[in-house]
Amino acid sequence: MSTPERLGRLDILIQPGHAMRITLAGRIDDASPLGPLGARIPAGDVTIDTSGVRFVNSIGMREWVRLLRVLRDRGTVTLERVADVLMTQMTQMNMIADLGSNVRITSFHAQYVCPACGAEGTPLVDVNVHGEALARLQAPKLPCPECRAQMELADVPERYLTVFRRPVR
Repeated sequence: MSTPERLGRLDILIQPGHAMRITLAGRIDDASPLGPLGARIPAGDVTIDTSGVRFVNSIGMREWVRLLRVLRDRGTVTLERVADVLMTQMTQMNMIADLGSNVRITSFHAQYVCPACGAEGTPLVDVNVHGEALARLQAPKLPCPECRAQMELADVPERYLTVFRRPVR
């Protein structure tokens, strides 16, 4: 049974089961105490979908980190459909490395632009499909939904991709 709730301006949907799933939508800010939420989630692996998150501030990032730390200490955390606002913040904070191997990203949204028609969007980037390029800090070119030309990352790759860099051997 799903349990919807609201913390400030953040909607949270918790779907318990063998594969615990949490969906976040709205704003992660000073009105979103996520640390205590993590303590209520049973131990085990969890998947978090943040595609509906539209805003995060510094206090919100603190709460996001608290949530991830609590969850990763009790199981593997899979982040899927990570919102672009969280992706850039996590990369700037070098956060995924800090959280260790129990946190992984499977897909994320990033700001893209089409040089052919000027369309802009935040398409979903699949890490399994594009992992090799991402490890080299190369953003995949994705098809434009309007003209089908190749869209390009609209920002410097490091703002999104540093979390995928593999150590040099």
